[in-house]
Amino acid sequence: MSGIWDKVYSNDSSFFGEETSNFALICYEDFIKYRVKRLLELGCGQGRDTIFFATNGLDVHAIDSSKVAIENIYQKIREKKISLYLKHFQARRDLPFGNSYFDAIYSHMFYNMSFTDEELKPLFIDSSRVLKNNGLFYFSVRSDKDVLYNKGKKVGSNIYEINGFQIRFFTKPQIKSFLSDYFEIKKIMESYEEPVRLYLVFCYKK
Repeated sequence: MSGIWDKVYSNDSSFFGEETSNFALICYEDFIKYRVKRLLELGCGQGRDTIFFATNGLDVHAIDSSKVAIENIYQKIREKKISLYLKHFQARRDLPFGNSYFDAIYSHMFYNMSFTDEELKPLFIDSSRVLKNNGLFYFSVRSDKDVLYNKGKKVGSNIYEINGFQIRFFTKPQIKSFLSDYFEIKKIMESYEEPVRLYLVFCYKK
């Protein structure tokens, strides 16, 4: 999974752009409201949201499966003299953090990698483990309203190979089924971030 992203990030230092995502801006308002201090970002990519959170008072721990992505962020934070924790990590393993360590977990389109149901379930469980009680869990995923849903070559349950990328899409019932045992869903919003359609999921640890 990391190989294609190493190649993408090597060829383009700002593949998703430099501007903070709209989702991160929405989440940050809640992080301030609920006094979030220590934040885990899953799948930080080249750091456009990571750096925003770190420069706005949060203690950010960020992981990504791409070594190139992590190296890109290190270069950016050295230039800007920003402090945050970065780790190259394959998320199909248990998260490398202690129990109840974070006030919140944030992820923007991370779960759209080619995760199977069997890989996603323990990942959501482990996310609950590292969150404090009532900790926030906010993430976005490509939705079944996306123009590319059901397009390309199907390679797994809701996973399609499109232009060399294996992309997982989600329905609302699937999201609820993954979360129901460990998280309380506050709301699921539909959003458009060119060129993709997303579900924005806002929940907290039971």
